[in-house]
This record gives sequence, C-alpha cells and structure tokens, in this order.
Amino acid sequence: MKKVLMYLAVILSVYGCQTVLENVPIPEIPQKAVVFGSIEVESLYHTLRVTKSKPILNNSTSSGFDAITDAQVTVTSGAQIYTFTYSPTIELYEYRGMIDLSSGEAQLAVNTISLGRLTSRVTVPAKLSTYTLMVDSLVREYETEYAVQFTVPASGNAEYYRLDGYLTYATDTFSSYSTNEYHTNKTELNKELKVKSTFYKWDDKNGSSSDLYVRLSRISEEYYKYGKALENYEPNNPFAEPIPLPNNVDGGLGVFGISRSKIIRIN
Repeated sequence: MKKVLMYLAVILSVYGCQTVLENVPIPEIPQKAVVFGSIEVESLYHTLRVTKSKPILNNSTSSGFDAITDAQVTVTSGAQIYTFTYSPTIELYEYRGMIDLSSGEAQLAVNTISLGRLTSRVTVPAKLSTYTLMVDSLVREYETEYAVQFTVPASGNAEYYRLDGYLTYATDTFSSYSTNEYHTNKTELNKELKVKSTFYKWDDKNGSSSDLYVRLSRISEEYYKYGKALENYEPNNPFAEPIPLPNNVDGGLGVFGISRSKIIRIN
C-alpha cells in the first residue's frame, strides 16, 4: 500500500508541475523576394524567375510560389543595360537577344514595390577550353545506355561544370536523366578533370528513335553550389537533415548564375 501511495505521489508531482501556456506569440518570419535564373552567354533568349518566399507559418492559400509580376528587372554588363519584361504566359521575366558579357561580369538588379531591391554580381566563366570526348553504348531492347565522358585539361584555377542532356522526338523535347550532373576540379587543381555521366535514349515499339543531345557547360561557382545542393536534397526522406540552399542575392533570396555551353548530338 505504501508503494502505491508513493507512486501516486510521484505521478501527481510530475503532472502538478506542468504549466499550460496560452496565447504564446509566434515569431513572425518576414516574407522576402526570391530571384532565380542563369544567363547563357551564347543564347538569344534568357529568363529569370522572381517570386515571394513562403515562410513555414504563412497565410497563403496557394500551394505554389507567388510570382512578383510588377518588378523592374535589369542585367548590366559594362555600359550595357538589358531590361527583362514579365511574361504572364510562362510567369517569368524574359529578354530576347544576345547579352554582351565581354566585360567579364554581370550585375543583376530587381526592384520590387513591396519587398525592396535585390542585387547580385557574378563573374563570367571562361570559355570552354579544348577537351576530348569518349562515348560507350549499351543497347537493350527498347533503350540505349550511353556512358559519356569529357576530359578537360588541367587547370590551376577552380573550374565548375554541368553535364546534362535532352531528347528530341518528333516536335517534342524532353530532359534526359543524368547520373552525375555537376563537377569541379577544386579539390584537385592542376590535374585533368573527367566530367562523366550516363544517359539513356529510348526507341518505341515501331522502331522510331529519339535523338540524344548532351550539353557541357562551364558554370559560375554559385550555379554549381546550387546544383549540388539540389542533388543532395531528399524530400521523401523524413530523416534527412535540412540542407540550406546557397544564396548570392543581396536584399533577398535566390541564385543568379552564368553559363557557357557546348551542345553535342550523340549518335
């Protein structure tokens, strides 16, 4: 009986020490403007996405990110200023035409009405140097697997690359899965860099085949860090640790990058 009373006393003492907190103020996380995009040096068409951040605790009824449609968006290089205009069809800011980046640097400026001014400054990566290309293929019933490897000469400077691909079939274009997309020589300077990945091309039951193109790009460091962060992101793993995304935008959030690409058709 004494033991029962002792247990009851312990339980009552534990629960008796609990305090119910009501009307506890929740810290407010301010909303910020977010800009994301990359300028392709040799391209005649460029897009940038400008949205509002979505804090975990917010009153938005939308499941997506709310676009900022009334911002003033410019990219400056040297004395040239390029103005992007908003397209409601694709919900992106776009610029049609070549952007001269011969000055070696690009400056992004985004002026929003309610969330202030965002800026970013990025160094233009050097042109792709000489390289060697090796392709091995493995043919299966309805697909062909390609092991693609670019060997880039040794460099004493840190360089960053992206190797991706896409398929064309009739009038349609599809992204091609890449097993290893982002590469750098930063940990092994003055050594050849092997940029390699595996791609797949499929054939339909009628024997028609898609065309595979691979794209080797020199990219800015910010672009590389963002891509690697996404590669390590595991949204379906409840035990995965949160990964902070890189940010090179002052006054807000996001990533602004630059790339120079070479596209090759794989037969």
